[in-house]
Amino acid sequence: MEHRIFFLMLGVIVTFCDVTSEETFRLKIGIVGTWTPVFDELLRTIGLSHPWQIYNITTAKPKSQYDKMLKVKDFLTDNQIDVILGPYDDATGIVADKLRVPYICTTGSKRNLNYTFQILPPLEDFSQAIFDMTKSYQWDKVSLFYDDLRGVYIMEQLLTNHDMMVKSWHVKGGSDIKAVEKQVRDHLVRMRQAFVQKSIIFCSKEHTEIILDQARSLAMLSQPSEWFFYDPGDQLVPVFKNFPDVFVNFTVFGLMEFDSRNEITSVDDSRRLNISLAADSLRLLNATLPKAVEVQRNEAAFTIAEELRKIRIPGYTGDIEFGPNGRRYNYTIKLSEIEGLDSLQVGVWRSHSNSKEDKIHFEEVKRLNRNYSFPLKGRTVSVVMILEKPFTMQKRDYMQRLGNDRFEGFAVDLITEVAKMLDFNFEIYLVHDGKFGTKKENGEWNGMIGELLAGNATMLVAPLSINSQREEAVDFTKPFMTRYISVLMRVPKSEQSYFEFLNPLHHNVWYCTFGAFMMVSVILYFLERFGIRQNKDYPTISFRESFWFVFGSLLQGNTDSSPSTLPGRILTSAWWFFALILISSYTANLAAFLTVKKINTPIKSVTDLASQTKIKYGTVKSSGIMFFFKNTNIEHFAKMWAQMSEVDPSSMVDSTDEGFKKVKDGNYAFFWDTTVNKYKTIEDCQFMEIGPHFDPKGFGIGVPPGAIYREDLSMAILKLSDTGMLHQLENKWWPSRSCPDLSKPSADETSELSIDSVAGVFFILLGGIALAGIVCGFEHFAKVVKKAAKTNKVVNILHTLVLVNRLLHQNCTDFIFYVE
Repeated sequence: MEHRIFFLMLGVIVTFCDVTSEETFRLKIGIVGTWTPVFDELLRTIGLSHPWQIYNITTAKPKSQYDKMLKVKDFLTDNQIDVILGPYDDATGIVADKLRVPYICTTGSKRNLNYTFQILPPLEDFSQAIFDMTKSYQWDKVSLFYDDLRGVYIMEQLLTNHDMMVKSWHVKGGSDIKAVEKQVRDHLVRMRQAFVQKSIIFCSKEHTEIILDQARSLAMLSQPSEWFFYDPGDQLVPVFKNFPDVFVNFTVFGLMEFDSRNEITSVDDSRRLNISLAADSLRLLNATLPKAVEVQRNEAAFTIAEELRKIRIPGYTGDIEFGPNGRRYNYTIKLSEIEGLDSLQVGVWRSHSNSKEDKIHFEEVKRLNRNYSFPLKGRTVSVVMILEKPFTMQKRDYMQRLGNDRFEGFAVDLITEVAKMLDFNFEIYLVHDGKFGTKKENGEWNGMIGELLAGNATMLVAPLSINSQREEAVDFTKPFMTRYISVLMRVPKSEQSYFEFLNPLHHNVWYCTFGAFMMVSVILYFLERFGIRQNKDYPTISFRESFWFVFGSLLQGNTDSSPSTLPGRILTSAWWFFALILISSYTANLAAFLTVKKINTPIKSVTDLASQTKIKYGTVKSSGIMFFFKNTNIEHFAKMWAQMSEVDPSSMVDSTDEGFKKVKDGNYAFFWDTTVNKYKTIEDCQFMEIGPHFDPKGFGIGVPPGAIYREDLSMAILKLSDTGMLHQLENKWWPSRSCPDLSKPSADETSELSIDSVAGVFFILLGGIALAGIVCGFEHFAKVVKKAAKTNKVVNILHTLVLVNRLLHQNCTDFIFYVE
């Protein structure tokens, strides 16, 4: 009811408002909001064709919208306002429509009012232009960054294309710049994980600059990424000038040509749109004033409104023409492509009165000449590595060093050479969780790949094998090295024996030799005893001498006696030939046994591990090698995976250092890269590799998905390979092994005899000395006993004679004398 009374009062006022004046026509302009300084400055600069007077439309703290409308009505009628300029205000628009006062607004309006004329095209047109562009390019994925409700409207428009996936990211503002930067960075990382390479930025100048800064730090400002910006007033020019080294498509939707300059917009880039819209408002007024001054004073406002509906003039924001609903049409939205410091208009989108005819049209224009430059040139990038000998190692005094000087290794030298070739700097940091990179159950990645996807690193340089799962997450360069899988084991301890000199002959040979010695000795005795001696002067061979002669001839010694019969000599000749061959073979074999080190490994190949359970085996958890065993269809490898994962899960280790420690403790075999295993065998002679090698894969430098600089890094690696630099680095960090290869006995790998190897000979000698001493003592004792026995016999005889003498003393005196 109150609204009806209000509009009735407005009708009465319009009917009875008849202002007549004989004075010169003076245009009365009402300015909305804070735009008075803008119009005041432009009026002083470019002016109008007729006198004017500015009124600042103000309403002192209205109690309600209705109260505000009443105050605006009073202001317009009291001051006889002919036209209203400035941003759209809903209360002012409604009142102006009822009073038939033209309202040239510089911002958009959601209402369709007959006397409101919008110079700034509606958001729907920009939305339609962006939508048409995505369909024209046949995009299947797009990201939308927005920071206000206008972005929601754009998102709803884009979602009507059911053939395209839309990822939207809301940038929440705030006074904490660090928080905003972290928020934007998280959005960009998730966008990259979704493999979205096309992005539309519908944000303020400040947020746009933050987005581009973070994108550059994540190396996302490179092809094939493309970025599109909503910038109707060319306000992002200062932002783009901060990225002169970026050679990726920056496409801008705007009313004006990119970085345009004229007499009113070359002063302040931040107000370029507002100044241009205000200038176009005054240009429209100038075009309508000739008709307005010809009519009665009270009809000037109506006449201006009617002229505005007919007018079509060029403006600073393009051609200006209004439709029946006061909305602008037949204008163009310009698509400007920016690369570095160059720009070129590549297309236009024209708005017609019939929305069904609105379409995007790309003009046939010459594309920009793209002088490609390495995106990382002159920049300092983060390189993530993992401690793994000899790729990345900390120097002994790393605690006293700073930066990259703390590290050394093949990977450090490699990235240093690549950086020199491509002219960029780098900072090395170690992966926080100490893992190479595997996909977790929730779909996220850990390790170095997780660092890449999180945007913490620009690239990774490490012995990270390229497999299908990792290739889906990140991109890799050409391999700089090929690795295989091998088994690392501890060198078995050699068994030392004091009687090593017995090893050249099998124990059966020793038994047979002893038997032959006994048999020949006995036969020789009988042949000498019953045979015909050729020389009677030769001493005969006793049974004992027979054994001594045969034994002495076996050891190439001499004896006092020798065979004198023909059969004995024939047998002796056969024994000498036997002894010659046996001693020669023993001597040759003894030299090899005592001077050439050999090893008898319990495991000779990988398949031997699968057929035994005594020696445990495993690899690093969540490593590429673990997934090889897990996914393989090869029978013995699948059997080994079952043993590692189900039967004995403790055989799996958390790191390579733990694996090496278990190998050193014994009874453990460690599956790992040949490059690392080879270095370990060079570094420590207690380790050895067991072949054959299997599962060849390449090591490559990892970069974020879609990073264009991957090709530059690949070319650098190929050049290093062609010049022999990679080979030099390999020789530097994998020198020749100084440890003997115990699996290959040869003359080049001999060593001096140790006391342990020949101690048995000394024991035999000592035993012989001891036996000889014992025998000598025994003989001496026997001699003494024999002599003593002989002395006792004489004494007994003397005692007997004395007894007889006593019996025959008296009668046998002569006999006794004779005896004495």
